[in-house]
Amino acid sequence: MMKRIFTCIFILTGLFAYGQKIKVTQLEYVDAGTILKENQAIIYGSFIQRLTFWQNGYQQTIRIRNLETNELFSFEVKPNLRTRKENPFCFFIKPGTYEIVNFYYSKGKWYGVEYNTRPVFRGLDFEINVKNKVDSGLIKWEDLHRIVFKVDNSKLTYLGQWHFESGPPSFSDNKTTLDKKLKEDYYFLEFEKAAIVLPY
Repeated sequence: MMKRIFTCIFILTGLFAYGQKIKVTQLEYVDAGTILKENQAIIYGSFIQRLTFWQNGYQQTIRIRNLETNELFSFEVKPNLRTRKENPFCFFIKPGTYEIVNFYYSKGKWYGVEYNTRPVFRGLDFEINVKNKVDSGLIKWEDLHRIVFKVDNSKLTYLGQWHFESGPPSFSDNKTTLDKKLKEDYYFLEFEKAAIVLPY
């Protein structure tokens, strides 16, 4: 009898937890003509995607977590219907220290669209099945580390060129080239004064 009661409690608890939605806030796009005000922060950079025929036109997003508040945010790194390999991004964000949690992307299949979520860890290709590697003993949980970056208040922060095209994600400084391109649209933002913070 007690076993059945515990089983029921376990199932109900599982159903309740499954029904809870995790709140993820979409970062707000920075519009052309925006002026950075006091107590605001903006991040920008560019994202190089892993292009395949099946992923060409679909949206891709990154999910991040604020380590101080535990809030989850997401932002688009490749818009829908854009086949360009490298895409710039520019978003308002709360100041704080963030970790990159997941990469979301879609693939076209013969039966429709397949939605994929991949965890992002330092030094690991996101296409690797992390759970299988841990279960087989090739990787230990304690050796998995998130990629982090910090954003200061009232600052424009350059987060680098994000390389997701092959192997483990990496980040490089291509600020001068990107600044020239973005200045055409964001003419009031002082990119020359931006802090350079490459995720690590």
